Amino acid sequence: MKLSFTFRLPLVLVALAALTVGQMPAAVRAQSQPSVLVTPAWLEANLTTPGIRIIDLGKTRAEFEAGHIPYAQFLDRRTELVETENRGLSNVATQDALEAVLSRLGVDADSTIVLYDSHSNRFAARIFWVLRYYGHREIRILDGGQPAWQSAGGGLTAEAEPVAPTAYRVERVEASYRADQAYVQAAIRQPGFEIVDARAPQFYSGEAAGSRSSVPNAKSGHIPGAQHFFWADHVNEDGTFRSVVELKARYEALGITPDDTVISYCHIGIQASTPWFVLTQLLGYPDVRLYDSSMAEWANATDTELVADPSD
Repeated sequence: MKLSFTFRLPLVLVALAALTVGQMPAAVRAQSQPSVLVTPAWLEANLTTPGIRIIDLGKTRAEFEAGHIPYAQFLDRRTELVETENRGLSNVATQDALEAVLSRLGVDADSTIVLYDSHSNRFAARIFWVLRYYGHREIRILDGGQPAWQSAGGGLTAEAEPVAPTAYRVERVEASYRADQAYVQAAIRQPGFEIVDARAPQFYSGEAAGSRSSVPNAKSGHIPGAQHFFWADHVNEDGTFRSVVELKARYEALGITPDDTVISYCHIGIQASTPWFVLTQLLGYPDVRLYDSSMAEWANATDTELVADPSD
């Protein structure tokens, strides 16, 4: 594949430094970025590094074929890595389904997976959670996604890069990363537990109810005791994540500390992945769980409570 990049000056300097990394062994190059967030310059320097798999999210197949970051593979977040038996909940896919998808994408247990999208990385955060739930360790997110890549001068390609299929196998499931309805009910207003609602303000307040598979939810409001931190407020206007200092201050202002067990939720478990990612990967909170079924389940169950009062 012929590549052409015109990275702007500030990132050129970073990229030139990263070229030295490109002379290292593949295993070292895959570990050269200590953060789970990588820059466009880092990605450009590692596009062809063995052991790295780049995955494009949030597009249709046609959109992917029209233009994507070179060497990226396509994953349809709407149909892949989503439970097929109950589409209305959009729960995480089965282990067998995940193994089949990652095998098709040429991923093995030692691969470093780089995720990106064009939607402030909310889909990348969701798939990061899915991969980590199924025990994959080496995962990165391109900070700012495809817009950051293009703003830095990175080109797109319509060419599909073939990969050799693998036989991916899950080695462990991190069940503590996921919460179900019973777990959330038991945690409501209990000492040492905090619940974060990542939806837009009108859904938290109960002004709007939200929907499940285009059908309005039966109830509106937020889970009792939940605090509001809109997923989009975790990122800057350009889609990059806010600084660790700022994010830490925001959570501490809500009274949410690393000593708490934190549960995040939203509509169907996608937006809630952003606070899960920020808390666990950027702020180092040790016990954060994503309520996978979120409001698609809670707001339509007969034995759950919602509070339509933002002052609760």
